[in-house]
Amino acid sequence: MLGIGYPWAVWNFSGEEIGSWRVYDRPGSYKPVTVRLTAADAPVRAFVDMQPLRNFVPSIGRSALTAVVTRQDKDVLVATLTYENTRAANKGSPQGPQVFRDSIGDIDPVEDGNYTFTIGPGDIDGLEVAQVDLILRRGAAAVDWRAMPAGIALVAFSIVGLVRLRRRRATASNAPPPPKWGR
Repeated sequence: MLGIGYPWAVWNFSGEEIGSWRVYDRPGSYKPVTVRLTAADAPVRAFVDMQPLRNFVPSIGRSALTAVVTRQDKDVLVATLTYENTRAANKGSPQGPQVFRDSIGDIDPVEDGNYTFTIGPGDIDGLEVAQVDLILRRGAAAVDWRAMPAGIALVAFSIVGLVRLRRRRATASNAPPPPKWGR
């Protein structure tokens, strides 16, 4: 669990949410969002949730959305959002609208000031989007990649231990019963 679940949990759940902003709502245009960040917020992890109108299949090499983060007219982060390694989550109910989440990245270090997040359409033809949200988290932890091999090693040792335990039990149950002494 440590080798597989740890990076996923740190990436998706670490930190405290600063806020969520609607960047696009159909019909309309994409709106840039300006957020005041301080050095105490570092590192800040930025996610973009996209709700497509129809079935959306992420494709390799094609961007669904583009994102640019600027501070004082200088690029801090530039990302193309492909949503290729994400799974859709349903909002509300199992039959609710599907929402895809991708990460712009981490802003670290954070300097005090206003950061402008500009999200726009990518290069996938025919992609119709219902809404797009920007989510920011402060104090997001970084994954310690040394933990992943240690977790995988623990899983391997556990499996070897279970196999040996089962073999020991199997040989003990196949042995003849001990002789009865006495009458």
